[in-house]
Amino acid sequence: MMTNTSTLVNKSETIILVDSKLSSGTVKSNIIVSKSLKKYFRCFDFFSRYDAEIIANNSILNIPVLSNVLPLAWITGADVYVNELDKTFAESMDLLQREYKKIYPRAPFKTKLVVDKLVKNKYAPGNTALLFSGGLDSTYSLFSNISLNPTLIMIFGVQEIPISSVTFQEILKTEYSTFAKREGLKINFIHTNALEILNTRRVDHLWWKFKGRHEGDFWGGLGYALGHVGQVAPLSIGKFNRLIIAASREETNERMIREHPHASSPSTDEKMKWANLQVKYDGCIRRHKKVHALKKVLNEHRIKFRVCWSHPELLLHLGAINCSTCEKCLRTIAPLLLAGIDPNECGFNIDDSTFNLMRTLFEQKKLSHSHITLCWKPLQRIIPDRVEGNLCSSRQFFEWFKTINLDLLARARPSDKSILSLLYHKFPYSISNLFRKFFYDSHVRSV
Repeated sequence: MMTNTSTLVNKSETIILVDSKLSSGTVKSNIIVSKSLKKYFRCFDFFSRYDAEIIANNSILNIPVLSNVLPLAWITGADVYVNELDKTFAESMDLLQREYKKIYPRAPFKTKLVVDKLVKNKYAPGNTALLFSGGLDSTYSLFSNISLNPTLIMIFGVQEIPISSVTFQEILKTEYSTFAKREGLKINFIHTNALEILNTRRVDHLWWKFKGRHEGDFWGGLGYALGHVGQVAPLSIGKFNRLIIAASREETNERMIREHPHASSPSTDEKMKWANLQVKYDGCIRRHKKVHALKKVLNEHRIKFRVCWSHPELLLHLGAINCSTCEKCLRTIAPLLLAGIDPNECGFNIDDSTFNLMRTLFEQKKLSHSHITLCWKPLQRIIPDRVEGNLCSSRQFFEWFKTINLDLLARARPSDKSILSLLYHKFPYSISNLFRKFFYDSHVRSV
């Protein structure tokens, strides 16, 4: 760590310092922050553990932790100090910060990344890797790029699977190791406590001030993409220099990005670089089109999608990898049924109650404007006037769904000037957090 650490922290109210080292296949990082930022952290010891040999130098080893603290620095106005860093990554973070500023103009985005030693790394193995979750998007991108023979990379601890859910992780590792072997592909697993280091409640509280609404959280709106990509850096050295990221939505024009902002898009993800690695944002097509593109593959092979938002402990109780009841599950089940693919063969468990759940989403206005615009409207538009198939007794639902006015069924959200929104942001954190639990957690998780 830099010799003037204490001086730097005492000098400024918004300083973050990081330092990393490699120990037995695990990148361990220490985070030091100024007093005003401590409330946004749960702990200050970050790690990413790899199942392959790591030959990266310190300038690369600092990338995983920076990928998680930089988004926080951007919205707090903090400057970030690191002793050694890859030159290409440092330059790309300046470009990325400016790109997110266009999407979220209210947030500060004035962070200075101060590096003692910039290192110009270069390697050329010429291979490809793919961030793989087992979901519809990454499965589509896999088979769209199967000729590249990509190495699959699955990361635990950055999304719905806490690093502590060891039993569920082992179930997924077994499932997708078998899948990769069948397809003749390599697969690597990364374990990280990336989501454990931040106090997400407090960070979300700050984030909503800049976002101006209660849809989505800090992780989905800003931290998600870089938080995933950055974990790959140490693993990439000497193994691959192309990384494919599966697109989670089709809309990429500026108007749609402003209306439905998200952490991941071509304009942001493809700016994430280190050494001579290039990131490719892949598959900007509708969800139902991905299902149709995979229909032949799904009919020929047994593939279990893993898309669920539910906690692993619930899934262990159910003996399943998807709950088949959350909005994310239901938005995957519906296009499968419409395409004539049995969801029960794809990692879901559905029956007649599934369609009642789908109707409830709309009738009780549990879906956000983004949910409806990005996921359900496109599906509604392709339902034929006469529904011929009746897979799993789904015809009645699709006939009903075809006729409803989705614009009238979106969940109301507080605007920037609403009394609820103004009160929320003016309350002390302890009170507004209770307010959040009442207002936000009672609804289906937003996009």
